[in-house]
Formats: sequence, structure tokens, C-alpha cells
Amino acid sequence: MCFRQLYAVLLLLALASAPTVMAAPPSPWDKTKVVTEATGGQFKATAGKYFDKECNAYLDYTTEVVDLNDDGQPEVLTSVQGTCLGGMAGVSMNLYLKNTNGQWKPQFGFPGIYTVLKTKSKGYPDIEVGGPGNCFPV
Repeated sequence: MCFRQLYAVLLLLALASAPTVMAAPPSPWDKTKVVTEATGGQFKATAGKYFDKECNAYLDYTTEVVDLNDDGQPEVLTSVQGTCLGGMAGVSMNLYLKNTNGQWKPQFGFPGIYTVLKTKSKGYPDIEVGGPGNCFPV
């Protein structure tokens, strides 16, 4: 058996014994619609650019539509890149929650980079706020 044949056999064996990776289930929500609704039309897609009047500039943004507290309703996390809003962190973050009246309300709106943790408080995962330095509040 030549080297190429041996290599092919070993590769096939390795692939056959590799663990199967399951794809995440599809989101039950139209993410673009949820983002547009939650942000009052400020963001019209899950990622892109928008014009910020305070900064007088186009800024990049990303969003994440998630169900943080497993209640079947989406929450929206946003990150806007740029020092105009994000200061030394370079990113401004927000969390939009829908209240009992069906209105979306922003919860953060300050500089920082969010990380959703596995620990929970009051039914929600803890959210670490990162930025410059080495002390990050939760």
C-alpha cells in the first residue's frame, strides 16, 4: 500500500469516528423584524451600518436575538463599534427587553463589551461587561 492510499484510509477512519456536530435549531423569530422593532427602526438588520446624529458618522453595529430567560420571547443585544459612543472600550452595548405592555425598552446603553455567562440571577443569565482594564462588572 502506498503512502497516499494509507493516508486516505486513515483519513476516512478518522472522519468516520469523529463526533457528529448538530446544527443549532432555527430561530423561531424573524431576527431582522425583531431587531428593527426592538430598536425602534434604528437598526434594520442583524448587522450593518447606521448614521448616528450625535457622532455625525456612520457606525458599524451587530445584534444578537436570543431568549435569555427561556420565556419563549426574544431579547436583543446590540453592539455599536466606535469611540464616539463606546469611549475607550470602543463599543457601546445595549439590551432591549419587551415589557408586559409589549413595548421594547433599552436596559444598558453604555460603553462595554458584553459576555453572556452561564450563571444566572433572577431568571436571567449574568452579563459581564468588559472593556479596558482587568476588572469587569457582572
